[in-house]
Amino acid sequence: MRHPLANIEARFLGPFTIRLGGLLVFATALMMFVDVPLQGEASPHGIVSFELAGTPHQALRILLEWRSRNALGVGRLSLIVDFIYLVIYALFFGTLALFVGERLGEAKWSVRAAWAATAAAVFDVAENGVLLYELNRLTTPSPYPQVAAGLAIAKFVLLIASAAYSLLGGALAFARRQRRPL
Repeated sequence: MRHPLANIEARFLGPFTIRLGGLLVFATALMMFVDVPLQGEASPHGIVSFELAGTPHQALRILLEWRSRNALGVGRLSLIVDFIYLVIYALFFGTLALFVGERLGEAKWSVRAAWAATAAAVFDVAENGVLLYELNRLTTPSPYPQVAAGLAIAKFVLLIASAAYSLLGGALAFARRQRRPL
């Protein structure tokens, strides 16, 4: 199935990917800045610790720690800002995969890698919804931390697959280019 980003003309794909990469670096720095107050004993990796809590007990432990430090609002902000962030990373990894595929002269795996980035963003949307619900509930244990962890793991696996294609494919395209005679 053709990816919607494949409609971008090949000559614009590289420059667009570079601009998205710059935007992703900026957005990542912003997310890391927002995440600092969320890092603690129960959540050494901030919001990612909450995403991957996996058990009701661990999720509640994180939320209680955040509440004791008045950081629940920052947790909400981080999850809300992530809705913008996920669009940026999905666009970046999707265009990067298609750009690499264009450089390699292949479309099958590049389209799959672009769809993997898109699917990762969809899992991230669902994960954010579950985590916002859990953050606002702040009561008895529920199955939602397990659901959020499953969605987060799926998101990370798909993003790693998309990035791996782009990295390996980019290295192959570079190696091919170096072997070409002048």
